Amino acid sequence: MKQGAIVVQDVGKYYRSRNAGRPTTLKGYLLSGRSAKQAGREAGYWGLRHVSFTVPRGRSVGVVGLNGAGKSTLLRLIGGVGRPDEGSIRVAGRIGALLDIGAGLTEDLSGRENIYLLGVIAGMLRSEVDEQFQTIVAFAELEEHIEAPVRTYSTGMRMRLAFAVAIHTQPEVLLIDEALAVGDKAFQHKCFARVAEIRATGCTIFLVSHDVEQIDSLCDDVLFLKAGRVVAYGPRQETLALYAATLESKVSDGHPHLLPVQETDPRLEDEVNRYGSGKMEIGKVVFHDSAGEPVEAIRSGDALHVTFEFQAMPQVEEAIAVLGIYAEDNTCCFETNTQLESVLVPVHGGKLTVSIGRLDLTPAQYRVTVGLFSADWNEVYDYHAEVYPLRIIGSRPAKGLLNPPVQWQAEASVAPDLAEKGVV
Repeated sequence: MKQGAIVVQDVGKYYRSRNAGRPTTLKGYLLSGRSAKQAGREAGYWGLRHVSFTVPRGRSVGVVGLNGAGKSTLLRLIGGVGRPDEGSIRVAGRIGALLDIGAGLTEDLSGRENIYLLGVIAGMLRSEVDEQFQTIVAFAELEEHIEAPVRTYSTGMRMRLAFAVAIHTQPEVLLIDEALAVGDKAFQHKCFARVAEIRATGCTIFLVSHDVEQIDSLCDDVLFLKAGRVVAYGPRQETLALYAATLESKVSDGHPHLLPVQETDPRLEDEVNRYGSGKMEIGKVVFHDSAGEPVEAIRSGDALHVTFEFQAMPQVEEAIAVLGIYAEDNTCCFETNTQLESVLVPVHGGKLTVSIGRLDLTPAQYRVTVGLFSADWNEVYDYHAEVYPLRIIGSRPAKGLLNPPVQWQAEASVAPDLAEKGVV
């Protein structure tokens, strides 16, 4: 299993419809047998399916997606609220969780007692809570109400208390679900600044939010979910552009009459693994080896050339081309773009070739992404998300993603007693 603060492997969460297909009487249950259970399962749905990714320690990841995409479900599973029906989740380090602001508060206990209760549940010692107590109360702005029962608190007061405790538990992994919207504008600003401070300490942050500006400010990478599945997981700019294209319903077949029909891969499906406004369109994608021969597999350490044709509408003035290579668990192994290399994309259409001199990846199955974006990354023209399979073959290293040339050298030291006797 790969090292990381959060490792999610092939996770699925299934929800069964209440009483769907279930017998309502004992006789019905005895007569129904296995078919009733199958009917009940078919009546449910997968809230998450085949979700895999790794968050390295110290990274900040934002999670985006439309309502019902599975964002909060995923966050709760990572936080230990419920278990996945498929796959596994591993989190390394103390978790600070803001999954449902105020849900963990006990009504009949005072604010003071709730601080100690929540702190201990989060893994703090009572002495640690003692040290942080005044800071928590001051942050929540509840000095005058801290001895009152929580049942007397307003919704805003409860949210401030829960937030203040969570961010002062000295977490190594901080999970946040829309929590930065608590309180008035001044308190929101304070929350935002505090999370930024926590991030600067090296804490791993996993943030679910509909506020793209928050994610753009706080996050290094973005996970894009749709209907319980991973659409993309990678650098913030391009993944947010991909998400924006979905919000605006800019699918690649939106302007089919404005560009000539070209050959496309039959594996492409609009809004499943292909997204974009259609102002530019990618055609055939081909892999070549060092001899220029079309291939679907190469040996680890060999060269790889990826070529794709594309066409564009007249209004496109500048563009950025992207190529990424992803492992089966959606880990981005390599990514590059024409902006990094100061290469100009011919905006009237043409052909692009990316040449990788050595591809030192461990032997396994990978998937290749290609895409075209606007020069400011605000619009995705055409994006083929992990569509093209690439197999790396050869001998495997002990572990890891990289497989560079390795050479060991060993030199024996001379034993002191032998040197004194002149044996050597």
